[in-house]
Amino acid sequence: MIDMENNVRIAMLLRQIAALLEEQGVAFKPAAYRRAAKELEDLPQDISTYKGLKELEDLPGIGESIAKKIQEYLKTGRISALDKLLMAQGGISPALMEVEGLGPKRARVLQTELGIQSVADLIKAAKEGKLNGLPGFSEIMQRKILENAGRVSERNRRFPRTELIDDVAKLLAKIRSVTGVEKCEVAGSFRRGKETVGDIDVLVVTTSAKEVSDAIAELPIVRDVVAHGDKKLSFDLTSGIRVDVRLVERDQWGAALLYFTGSKEHNITLRKRAIQRGWKLNEYGLFEGGKLIASREEKDIYDALGLPFSEPKNRAE
Repeated sequence: MIDMENNVRIAMLLRQIAALLEEQGVAFKPAAYRRAAKELEDLPQDISTYKGLKELEDLPGIGESIAKKIQEYLKTGRISALDKLLMAQGGISPALMEVEGLGPKRARVLQTELGIQSVADLIKAAKEGKLNGLPGFSEIMQRKILENAGRVSERNRRFPRTELIDDVAKLLAKIRSVTGVEKCEVAGSFRRGKETVGDIDVLVVTTSAKEVSDAIAELPIVRDVVAHGDKKLSFDLTSGIRVDVRLVERDQWGAALLYFTGSKEHNITLRKRAIQRGWKLNEYGLFEGGKLIASREEKDIYDALGLPFSEPKNRAE
């Protein structure tokens, strides 16, 4: 993937803000923060490549207030408004808020009743059955929270590429067998041959996006679906690594493969080259005004920019 850690991390923090505001009974704002979080997760490039408030505010669902919080995180690694919300609601542990599905109410119960402050404490208590009988913790909810707690550490792990080769080959074979899939390739740091990989990007060409997305979500190799749409499907493999499948049209293939392969720095270099010619390059293609110049194959874009084709392994960080 094009180093999307910022997008994933900030989206998670914005969802925490939404949950905490909802807990306070604040109207409208929680939905706005969740929309912004989804927008960040769907971005084709790292949020740090957008310069200044204006570029951030031009993104759908991101107003001035959220844009400033994004900038604050990129500069400091924190969002002070979130810290204040956590303290205002009894000093809820930020670590517990990273567990999907836990929420402020259950986090507060865990802290008050069991003194749990960390994800490791939560996993240990859940395995020992100490969550039994706590308000809001049904047997099903306990299983779900235990699974999600385990994935907090997985999300921050980078996997050796050699451990993933077989899994990626099996995944591509399974996806290619789905009716309606015309083309399918891996992108991101895996395609660039990096020694370690944080997640797996897969591009799929189809004219039946919804049906193909639904079919992929039902594959036995899929462990847990966390986003399910007709443009993007996200899930975990049994190894714990996150997979993002992007569904694109045939004529967008080259531009999308180039964009999602990265690296971020390589894409910025190409985008600057396009700007020098008065053009625009994004995941949909190379454009002059509203006119499409190239998009069908990666080489078409390099040719149009007057550059030799760059093999993925040479697309430097």
